[in-house]
Amino acid sequence: MAENLFDLTGKVALVTGANSGLGFGFAEGLARAGSDIILWGRRADVNSRAADTLRSLGVNVHCESVDVTDEAAIVEGVAAGLAAMGRIDTVVANAGIASQKPFIEMDSETYHHLINVNQHGVVFTLREVAKHMVARGG
Repeated sequence: MAENLFDLTGKVALVTGANSGLGFGFAEGLARAGSDIILWGRRADVNSRAADTLRSLGVNVHCESVDVTDEAAIVEGVAAGLAAMGRIDTVVANAGIASQKPFIEMDSETYHHLINVNQHGVVFTLREVAKHMVARGG
Protein backbone atom coordinates (compact mmCIF):
# COMPACT_ATOMS: atom_id res chain seq x y z
CA MET A 1 0.00 0.00 0.00
CA ALA A 2 1.19 3.53 -0.76
CA GLU A 3 2.67 5.30 2.24
CA ASN A 4 1.16 8.74 1.45
CA LEU A 5 -1.98 8.63 -0.68
CA PHE A 6 -2.54 12.39 -0.57
CA ASP A 7 -0.92 15.54 0.76
CA LEU A 8 -2.56 17.51 3.58
CA THR A 9 0.43 19.72 4.34
CA GLY A 10 -0.77 23.10 5.61
CA LYS A 11 -4.19 21.75 6.60
CA VAL A 12 -5.53 21.37 10.14
CA ALA A 13 -7.78 18.53 11.28
CA LEU A 14 -9.84 18.40 14.47
CA VAL A 15 -10.26 14.81 15.66
CA THR A 16 -12.47 14.05 18.67
CA GLY A 17 -11.75 11.01 20.79
CA ALA A 18 -8.29 11.12 19.23
CA ASN A 19 -6.11 9.92 22.08
CA SER A 20 -6.65 6.18 21.52
CA GLY A 21 -8.35 3.57 19.39
CA LEU A 22 -9.96 4.52 16.10
CA GLY A 23 -9.68 8.24 16.83
CA PHE A 24 -5.93 7.97 17.24
CA GLY A 25 -5.80 5.95 14.02
CA PHE A 26 -7.66 8.71 12.17
CA ALA A 27 -5.38 11.37 13.67
CA GLU A 28 -2.27 9.36 12.80
CA GLY A 29 -3.41 8.84 9.21
CA LEU A 30 -4.09 12.54 8.77
CA ALA A 31 -0.74 13.42 10.37
CA ARG A 32 1.10 10.99 8.07
CA ALA A 33 -0.48 12.88 5.17
CA GLY A 34 0.94 16.12 6.61
CA SER A 35 -2.06 17.58 8.44
CA ASP A 36 -1.58 19.38 11.73
CA ILE A 37 -3.90 17.99 14.40
CA ILE A 38 -6.22 19.43 17.04
CA LEU A 39 -6.56 16.45 19.35
CA TRP A 40 -9.56 16.17 21.65
CA GLY A 41 -9.94 13.64 24.41
CA ARG A 42 -11.16 13.74 27.99
CA ARG A 43 -7.92 12.60 29.65
CA ALA A 44 -5.07 15.12 29.51
CA ASP A 45 -2.37 12.54 30.29
CA VAL A 46 -3.47 10.24 27.46
CA ASN A 47 -3.84 13.26 25.15
CA SER A 48 -0.25 14.23 25.90
CA ARG A 49 1.14 10.78 25.04
CA ALA A 50 -0.86 10.64 21.81
CA ALA A 51 0.28 14.15 20.89
CA ASP A 52 3.94 13.22 21.41
CA THR A 53 3.54 10.28 19.03
CA LEU A 54 1.88 12.48 16.40
CA ARG A 55 4.52 15.20 16.77
CA SER A 56 7.17 12.58 16.01
CA LEU A 57 5.64 12.49 12.52
CA GLY A 58 6.65 16.13 12.03
CA VAL A 59 3.30 17.85 12.48
CA ASN A 60 2.01 20.43 14.95
CA VAL A 61 -0.46 19.14 17.53
CA HIS A 62 -2.73 21.10 19.86
CA CYS A 63 -4.48 19.18 22.65
CA GLU A 64 -7.71 20.04 24.40
CA SER A 65 -9.43 18.06 27.14
CA VAL A 66 -13.01 18.28 25.91
CA ASP A 67 -16.06 16.41 27.17
CA VAL A 68 -18.30 16.26 24.09
CA THR A 69 -21.40 15.89 26.28
CA ASP A 70 -20.88 19.52 27.31
CA GLU A 71 -21.94 21.98 24.60
CA ALA A 72 -20.09 24.88 26.25
CA ALA A 73 -16.90 22.79 26.39
CA ILE A 74 -17.24 22.09 22.67
CA VAL A 75 -17.65 25.80 21.89
CA GLU A 76 -14.59 26.60 24.04
CA GLY A 77 -12.59 23.71 22.56
CA VAL A 78 -13.18 24.84 18.98
CA ALA A 79 -12.29 28.42 19.91
CA ALA A 80 -9.08 27.26 21.62
CA GLY A 81 -8.14 25.09 18.66
CA LEU A 82 -8.68 27.98 16.26
CA ALA A 83 -6.65 30.31 18.47
CA ALA A 84 -3.79 27.81 18.53
CA MET A 85 -3.84 26.65 14.89
CA GLY A 86 -5.55 29.49 13.02
CA ARG A 87 -7.94 27.32 11.02
CA ILE A 88 -9.75 24.00 10.84
CA ASP A 89 -10.06 22.29 7.45
CA THR A 90 -11.27 18.84 8.45
CA VAL A 91 -13.30 17.36 11.30
CA VAL A 92 -13.44 13.74 12.35
CA ALA A 93 -16.16 13.65 15.01
CA ASN A 94 -15.05 10.27 16.27
CA ALA A 95 -15.74 10.43 20.03
CA GLY A 96 -18.27 7.75 20.83
CA ILE A 97 -19.26 5.13 23.35
CA ALA A 98 -21.26 1.93 23.55
CA SER A 99 -23.23 0.46 26.41
CA GLN A 100 -22.06 -2.77 27.96
CA LYS A 101 -25.61 -3.46 29.15
CA PRO A 102 -27.98 -5.57 27.08
CA PHE A 103 -30.61 -3.39 25.40
CA ILE A 104 -33.44 -4.74 27.54
CA GLU A 105 -31.50 -3.76 30.69
CA MET A 106 -30.60 -0.24 29.55
CA ASP A 107 -31.79 2.43 31.96
CA SER A 108 -32.69 6.01 31.12
CA GLU A 109 -29.41 7.44 32.46
CA THR A 110 -27.31 5.14 30.26
CA TYR A 111 -29.46 5.87 27.22
CA HIS A 112 -29.21 9.65 27.67
CA HIS A 113 -25.44 9.46 28.16
CA LEU A 114 -25.13 7.46 24.92
CA ILE A 115 -27.17 10.07 23.05
CA ASN A 116 -25.22 12.96 24.58
CA VAL A 117 -21.87 11.53 23.46
CA ASN A 118 -22.80 9.85 20.19
CA GLN A 119 -25.30 12.34 18.79
CA HIS A 120 -25.13 15.69 20.56
CA GLY A 121 -21.33 15.64 20.72
CA VAL A 122 -21.14 15.14 16.96
CA VAL A 123 -23.79 17.73 16.09
CA PHE A 124 -22.39 20.49 18.30
CA THR A 125 -18.80 19.83 17.21
CA LEU A 126 -19.75 19.97 13.53
CA ARG A 127 -21.90 23.06 14.09
CA GLU A 128 -19.09 25.01 15.72
CA VAL A 129 -16.52 24.11 13.07
CA ALA A 130 -19.04 24.80 10.29
CA LYS A 131 -19.45 28.35 11.62
CA HIS A 132 -15.69 28.85 11.17
CA MET A 133 -15.66 27.26 7.72
CA VAL A 134 -18.59 29.36 6.47
CA ALA A 135 -17.08 32.55 7.89
CA ARG A 136 -13.82 31.96 6.02
CA GLY A 137 -15.60 31.12 2.77
CA GLY A 138 -15.69 27.35 2.71
